[in-house]
Amino acid sequence: MIAKMSLKLAAVVVAAAFSNVAGATVVDVSGQYTLQYSVAAVAGQSHEYVFNYAITNVAQGYAGSQTGLDGFTVYIPTSATVLNVTVPTPYAGSPGFWSNSASPSLSLGGNGSQDMVAPAGYQAYTFWGQNTESVYQQNGTAHFSLTLGNVSLGTNTVGISSYYGFATPPSGQQYVSNQWGNYTTFTTQALSAVTVAAVPEPETYAMLLAGLGIMGAVARRRRRQG
Repeated sequence: MIAKMSLKLAAVVVAAAFSNVAGATVVDVSGQYTLQYSVAAVAGQSHEYVFNYAITNVAQGYAGSQTGLDGFTVYIPTSATVLNVTVPTPYAGSPGFWSNSASPSLSLGGNGSQDMVAPAGYQAYTFWGQNTESVYQQNGTAHFSLTLGNVSLGTNTVGISSYYGFATPPSGQQYVSNQWGNYTTFTTQALSAVTVAAVPEPETYAMLLAGLGIMGAVARRRRRQG
């Protein structure tokens, strides 16, 4: 069972020194975002890692609007222990805010093309904005992290979601609609957490990695300005 974590922006510092496992890596996400991530092992602890992420909105949203980067999702094992979480700060300040949650499935609604059900043994861990002031506009960068125990490392797919309100996304982008507006989702590979288990046969491992794809974004009540 994943422990419930505080939504405080300043989370409790893990009382351990870190040793680098992977230096910062930058991934271009369809020319729309850049994802920078790094992983550090907790020194002296087995199967404990800190996953740090920074996402820059390159081309999503409209200048001067409150549309753009709205959510980030990654699969983590249900057997993982969540030791520490830091969430992004709102892009434009109060009353917007970001939060985090783990769920077996997340659904955008709309036509269902971005509905997601985590594979067996996993939950979808998502950071999302709950007010339009949270949404990171072009050139804005969101920073957040997860510290997990009882995990090992492996390649995983992460999803980055854009929010457009009721404006139509740029031509050519697939999107879904629900009562809160229009959303697009982009995915990319990153070094992330996989479950701690005996080493599987090569065919099983290939199937596991193939099953780690996600189609992010969340259904939630979006608070709006009055």
